[in-house]
Amino acid sequence: MRKLLLLLFLLAISFSFAINVLIPVGPTVVAFVGLMEKKVTSEVELKIDFWRTLDQVSAQIAAKNVDLIVLPVSIGASLYSKGIDLKLAGVILWKAFYVVTKDFDLADLKTLSGQEIYTPQGKGQTGDVLIRYLLETVGLKPDVDAKIRYATPPEIVSLMSAGKVKVAVLPEPYVTLALKQAQARIEYDLQELWSHYTQLPARVPITGLFVAKNLDEATLHKAMTAIENSLKYAMENRHEVAALSVPHLGGMPAQIIEESLTRTLYEYKRASEVASEVIQYLKITQQVDPSAMPSMPDEKFFAF
Repeated sequence: MRKLLLLLFLLAISFSFAINVLIPVGPTVVAFVGLMEKKVTSEVELKIDFWRTLDQVSAQIAAKNVDLIVLPVSIGASLYSKGIDLKLAGVILWKAFYVVTKDFDLADLKTLSGQEIYTPQGKGQTGDVLIRYLLETVGLKPDVDAKIRYATPPEIVSLMSAGKVKVAVLPEPYVTLALKQAQARIEYDLQELWSHYTQLPARVPITGLFVAKNLDEATLHKAMTAIENSLKYAMENRHEVAALSVPHLGGMPAQIIEESLTRTLYEYKRASEVASEVIQYLKITQQVDPSAMPSMPDEKFFAF
């Protein structure tokens, strides 16, 4: 009996020291599958779980049972502005979004006048912010000169396959899926357009790693190092990572995932290192959709 109690006690201690990491359901799993499948080691135990809704994220933070959360940078900043105890530790995804078309010749962005443009999920999301900003930059009014429509990425690919969508803004791996299933083509790399019009590097702070608890610096550094190594593993071992990711992506073909990684950039950059790029992106988010970014975060938003 004593041995059983001792074992349970040791297990409880071990569990309590695990770093709870919450990541979104979907393509981001490829960046973490190295850790999940023990292909990448970590000096601290990382317990990786998934979130599906922002309500779930808020509840987990309020209950103080999550340490690190992966979120779109704009969503994390919006939650921070609402008083949620969340700080940006670093940006992990920089390249994923493209304009794809089917049976439509897109000579330049002004050709989008009079068109419907489909983009994932809703207002304030990365694809929505980017296309609205770019339309405004070339003199088109979003929702007036060009209609923005929303659907999930799989729905957009299905509609494009059926010939019901001509223009879409999609992230990988759904870009590759559209190329294969809908015979679509890539018209623009949105990261390159972003660079052209902002004079910033050809990358966008899409997804960030956020700290939801006051972890000690040594523990946090170990967790961040493990996550950084997992990102490197994804970029350097595309074939293996694609195969490992299939069960986590609803059976999406490994070939699709592998090709999509050639047009994706996962790279860990500390928040302080890229703060100016993040602020510029958030200012543009506020410009195109004030409701998505009611107020800009202060310097405390950046963990370090």
